[in-house]
Amino acid sequence: MDLRIDMEALTGSTTDPDFIALNDPAAPGSPTEAPPLHGGKGRLLRVAQPPVLVLGSAGGSGASTTALGLAAAVRGGDSEKQVWPIAVDATACGGDLAVRGADAAAPASSLQVWLEFPAPYRERGTSAAGCAGRSSSGAAVLPRTGDPLPGRQSFVSVHRDLVGAGWLPVYDGGAPVSNKGLAPLLADPTVALVITVAARADAVNRLRAALKWLDDNYGHFHLADAVLVVTQQHSMPVAAATEHVRAHLGKWVRAVTEIPFDLHLAEGGPVSWHRLTGETRAAYARLLGELR
Repeated sequence: MDLRIDMEALTGSTTDPDFIALNDPAAPGSPTEAPPLHGGKGRLLRVAQPPVLVLGSAGGSGASTTALGLAAAVRGGDSEKQVWPIAVDATACGGDLAVRGADAAAPASSLQVWLEFPAPYRERGTSAAGCAGRSSSGAAVLPRTGDPLPGRQSFVSVHRDLVGAGWLPVYDGGAPVSNKGLAPLLADPTVALVITVAARADAVNRLRAALKWLDDNYGHFHLADAVLVVTQQHSMPVAAATEHVRAHLGKWVRAVTEIPFDLHLAEGGPVSWHRLTGETRAAYARLLGELR
């Protein structure tokens, strides 16, 4: 018995017109055209506003205020919008997200308490709303304490249940980028990645180490879809910092953008969307657009 495999019958002749048509690249603009990756002229386009993970390249880089600004920009102060953003404290030990962001109503409890609800109740928007505080922009703010997440919970279940309940999560991951608890969010391609860096020479110098860690652990193409945000935190802006980041790292990421100095942010108290300057609100809105 002849058991030889006819490879030509399996793969088709390279001169067969049908074989050539099947394996040729799709025509530009066709539904099956391969999306261009970074390094080319295109980028991933999302059909809707994605959930967002904001990471700080180092402490004090503005990750929390950027997460709050993005959540507020989704609402834009428009109570009629049917998109319900929720800023979530995803830092390793709990940060000041609620202190800064819940300027309209303080949270009743925390992320950990919400996770103690049985799963069917967590998947309903009312349970998260009952635990979260409220920003004057209309965004919800869900804090966490320094305690571990309960039981077998992780940000896999957090993200699944928030999205299942109809929320648009904006996670404040803080620093460092190597926080192992954030691995499920970093590995999820549907979650947009924002990396903040303060407009200071020392902070920009530390940015390289953070990007290298992300590149080593999640790959070039993951980093290539991130947005770098330079936050101006002093009344005398350091324009050279943004230009340096854009010139030396711009080709490796989706975009480089800037949040201008804002006295309201610099005060360190609760952040109110309507007290930010028009320039700052516009900067958060532009950042939101870069993520799509």
